[in-house]
Amino acid sequence: NLAVPGPTAVEQIAQVDSRFLLGAVNWVGREVPFHCSALGKVFLAYGATPVPRGRLERRTDRTLTTHERLQADLDGVRRRGYAVADNELEPGLVAIAAPVTDSDGAVVAAVSVTGPSVRLTGNRIAGVGRLLITETRAISRGLDPTERPRKREVGGA
Repeated sequence: NLAVPGPTAVEQIAQVDSRFLLGAVNWVGREVPFHCSALGKVFLAYGATPVPRGRLERRTDRTLTTHERLQADLDGVRRRGYAVADNELEPGLVAIAAPVTDSDGAVVAAVSVTGPSVRLTGNRIAGVGRLLITETRAISRGLDPTERPRKREVGGA
């Protein structure tokens, strides 16, 4: 999934579906709260959107509903470089996300992998997290005009 921070929720703008039969639905166009999604936690952790004030909606029995627990989780996101939402948005759904940054280092988007908790467990979550960091850094470099390969001129002597 590719998402950007919206005014009140995560805005999913693109998704590539899994080759597995058991997978997540298409999230494009669905509003997803920041505090209980991996994409949203990336935006919160890196300041792309402010941490919500007031009551945090409980979506499952694993949703982080106190600001203290959310803040501790966001500290972990910054330490690891990726966010995890494990059964927090929907029972049985795990998501891992990493930030995409502009040339100034500001988070402008995030990319996530989602799947059922029977497949995304323990070491697999960490492995996917490291892979996402590698891929989102490559995407971020592609957004930096100083990192783009120069076009070769056609013709000439």
